[in-house]
Amino acid sequence: MSAYPYLSSEQQQALPELIQVSALPVMYDDSTNRLWHCETVDGPMILKVCDSQNVGSSTFWQGMDTLFQVDLPSQIDKFDRVYSEMSTASSLAIPGFISSSSATENGQTSAFILAKLLSGDMVESQHVDDAMVSDLAEYISTLHQNKRQTWGALYYDGIDKEQWPQRLRETLTFLAGKQQALISNELLSDALSEAETITVDTFVPIMPDLRWDQFLQQDGTLSALVDLDAIVYGPRELELVLLEFLLNEQQARTFIDKYQQTHSLPNLAKVRKSYRLLLFMMNVLGEKNVDAWMQAPTRF
Repeated sequence: MSAYPYLSSEQQQALPELIQVSALPVMYDDSTNRLWHCETVDGPMILKVCDSQNVGSSTFWQGMDTLFQVDLPSQIDKFDRVYSEMSTASSLAIPGFISSSSATENGQTSAFILAKLLSGDMVESQHVDDAMVSDLAEYISTLHQNKRQTWGALYYDGIDKEQWPQRLRETLTFLAGKQQALISNELLSDALSEAETITVDTFVPIMPDLRWDQFLQQDGTLSALVDLDAIVYGPRELELVLLEFLLNEQQARTFIDKYQQTHSLPNLAKVRKSYRLLLFMMNVLGEKNVDAWMQAPTRF
C-alpha cells in the first residue's frame, strides 16, 4: 500500500487508503507548501504539506503572525473550521475538507491538509477577462457581507477593533526592521503616522495574499477557491488596496460596477500608504522595488 509523503504513521491512520501519489510542481522558490495529487479509494484528493522552515523565514507569514496572530504550521489542525465557514460564506466552490493535523516534535512542526480535488483549471492572470473579474467581484462582495467587530483568524474570537491601529504600527515597524536597506525612514514614518489615524468599524473575511492562481476556472467562469491558508477577518480596505495591483484600469471599472451593487467603495486615500507598505514588506506579489510599488496606479 502506498504511503502519504512526509506524514507520520499516526497522521496517516485515519486517512483514506492511498492508491497512487504524484508530486505537483513547486510554483515559487519561497513556497511554504508542497503539493501532491493523491488517488485514493474515496476519489482524487490534494495533499498539502507545510514546510515549517520556509514559513519561519517568510516575511509574509511573519507579517500574518504579527498582525493577525496566524501561525500557519501550529494552527493547521484548526482549518476544518476555515473550510466549514468558507463553504457557507463563499459564492465559489471550496474543496471538501478531509483532514488536517499539526504536530511538533524536536522543535519541528509537521502539518498537513488533505482535501478533495476540485475540477477546473488554475486561473492564469494573462487569460483573465471581464467575466472573470466580475466573478471575482461577486465572490469578494459576498464575503464582505460577513462582518464582525474583531479581526484575526476565522477559528478564534479575534482581537478587539480598538487595537488595530497599534497592531498595524507594530507590524510595520517589525517588518521594516528586517528590510532596512529597502525602506527609508521617511516612508516608514509617513506610513506609521497614517496607521495611527486608521479606524475600522467592522472586519470581513479577506485574503492578504490574493492572487489569480489561487482560483480555478471552468469554461471561462471563475469556479472555485482552492487556497484558503491566509483567509482572515481584516479590514476590507486592505484587500481592495491589494486588488489595485491585480487589476488593470478596465478590469477595475468592471470590478467596481459589480462590487457597488452591494457595497459602497471606501476612501482608500486615508489608508493606501500604510497598507501598500505593509503588503510590500509582506512580499505578497514579489515586487522588490518599493518606489515602483508605492507609486503604482490607484484604481479605486
